Amino acid sequence: RPNVEGLGLENTDVKLGKNGAILVNPYLETNQKGVWACGDVIDRIQLTPVALMEGMALLETFKGNPKEPDYEGIASAVFCQPPLATVGMTEEEAIEKVVGEIDVFVEGFRPMKNTLSGREERSLMKLIVETATGKVLGAHMVGPDSPEIMQGIAIAMKAGATKAVFDSTVGIHPSSAEEFVTMRTLTRRVKCNGVAKAKI
Repeated sequence: RPNVEGLGLENTDVKLGKNGAILVNPYLETNQKGVWACGDVIDRIQLTPVALMEGMALLETFKGNPKEPDYEGIASAVFCQPPLATVGMTEEEAIEKVVGEIDVFVEGFRPMKNTLSGREERSLMKLIVETATGKVLGAHMVGPDSPEIMQGIAIAMKAGATKAVFDSTVGIHPSSAEEFVTMRTLTRRVKCNGVAKAKI
């Protein structure tokens, strides 16, 4: 639940949502003209870098260049042991939203540094690709260095990278990251439930 206590909102006409979040328009302005909000209090994606991105969008708006925050392709990680990281759509989200089919690539492996040291720890990587366009829609990893690797993958996805771009990229050997550019074997092709938008 967003923590809006102590902000003095009771002295304003600012509207709150059912969960207590401050309601804002696409440019982060509340219903009360001149009152803006960003970060956890608006309950979009509660991550510090997201609040920073919203703040930068707000700065541009204040400078006279109205800018909406861009919530597309935000990477995130869980710093556990082993760490996990993700960016873009999960397989389940893609099945619900994509029109047509998706290709799913999954690779489980033991990183070379673990093989050489005798450790049994394994890693898992997954790519979700739109079949018709080849666009990479989601990337997911569980294993050492996954947050660091996923930040780079997020940049590629933000730039619209396709599976062909991943496949044509030369990997750094030996590294876990190179598995994302050497995944060639299709694990499964899945028919999706997305509905095409009507053309006007």
